[in-house]
Amino acid sequence: MWPNKAEEIRSWLRTDILLWVSFAFIHVSPAIASLGLGGYALQLMLLGVRIELNAAQKLAGWGIFAVLLWNVLSLIDSVTLGWITVGVFDSGEVGLNVAMSKVLLKLPFLLICGLMASGRRLNTIFYSRWPLAILPLIWISVSSVIHYLQHRGFYDQMVLESKPIPLYSKVYHIEFSVMLGAAVLFLLRGLLLDWIAARYKKMAWMATATLVLCMHILGTRTGLVLLYIGGSLMWFERYYRTPKFFLRLGALSLLLLAMLLTIPSSRNRLVNTLEDFNTTQSGGDVTHQSFGQRWIAWKTAVHLLKSDGNSIFMGSGMGVDENLRRGYEKLDVPLAERHRIGVHNQWLETALQSGCLSALGLLVFGFFLFQKDRNNSNFSGNSIWLALIAAMMFESVLERQAGVLVVIVAFQVLMGEKIWQNSKIKNEDTLIN
Repeated sequence: MWPNKAEEIRSWLRTDILLWVSFAFIHVSPAIASLGLGGYALQLMLLGVRIELNAAQKLAGWGIFAVLLWNVLSLIDSVTLGWITVGVFDSGEVGLNVAMSKVLLKLPFLLICGLMASGRRLNTIFYSRWPLAILPLIWISVSSVIHYLQHRGFYDQMVLESKPIPLYSKVYHIEFSVMLGAAVLFLLRGLLLDWIAARYKKMAWMATATLVLCMHILGTRTGLVLLYIGGSLMWFERYYRTPKFFLRLGALSLLLLAMLLTIPSSRNRLVNTLEDFNTTQSGGDVTHQSFGQRWIAWKTAVHLLKSDGNSIFMGSGMGVDENLRRGYEKLDVPLAERHRIGVHNQWLETALQSGCLSALGLLVFGFFLFQKDRNNSNFSGNSIWLALIAAMMFESVLERQAGVLVVIVAFQVLMGEKIWQNSKIKNEDTLIN
């Protein structure tokens, strides 16, 4: 009995269980989430199994590592400069603390990406123990929906004014929606590939439907962009050769459209979005328009990149917000200072921090990292990565702890199944897909 128990413990230690602990506790305690993520990194370093990667995957993995390293070094360089010439940040020492926090935020991603690029992997438990990841999200989503229903009239009006519906989570509402969208895509992937045990499939479909419904009710657009793009690409990739493809696609499209139009909060979000686009296109007042403010921020960011001759290779590190503020003033944008938001676009944010090549490298290398192998085992990897790229067009996801965690989870889940094919230590007790 004892040897079996010891073997079971060793099997669990070779899984990504601590990553899902971090994924669950991020909603209540960022500190515990950080400890879980740190433990996962140590597991990957000390207990991760080495697998063989093809040349393209090695190049992509080390390419992303190099991009992240350059980004972190750019942040550290700006921190050092700020330390030498205090005053480069508006709030002095407080600003330096914020800068160091951002460096520490990205270091785990850098370390984990380097370990994965070297071929180290942990078995993912997502498809065999998926409730560990999904139940916390369902709990928070459903309770937030109940709270919304209790105050529906007030929050429906808030949605019309581009305000978010509150959540029972410490995670910012946009990153929370990205977490929901990613979790749904991971579940769909497992269901479409029959990686979830048959006896649990109905439960998994119910969990998926619950999360999709909650996403529409809570109505954060970035998460819905992730869901719609990733889900559509996966559905097309899986069924476009089947005779009933267009029938299934039409039925699913009608269902999602019905959800958008019949759920009050979702319908109001759609109305607000159309008004936002029309106001932005016509050059009207976008003071209270979410997309309109983003559009002005993006144009200002592009102006800064064009006006800096070194922007191809170099960035301003932690000076992005300060440079953006100066750009707003130079262009005399039609926004009051309190409405002049940050970049809200990960690719422009990365370009401003560490150069355009950094943003381009991070964007492109993922397609090679998640490429299909001969057995088509990495179905939907590129679809989910493309969906994440689209979501990061509307939010600087990697500038918050929850966003970094989501991308790390995506890397783990999308590449975790490769152990099943390449590892030499497979056995019936191993907890994998």
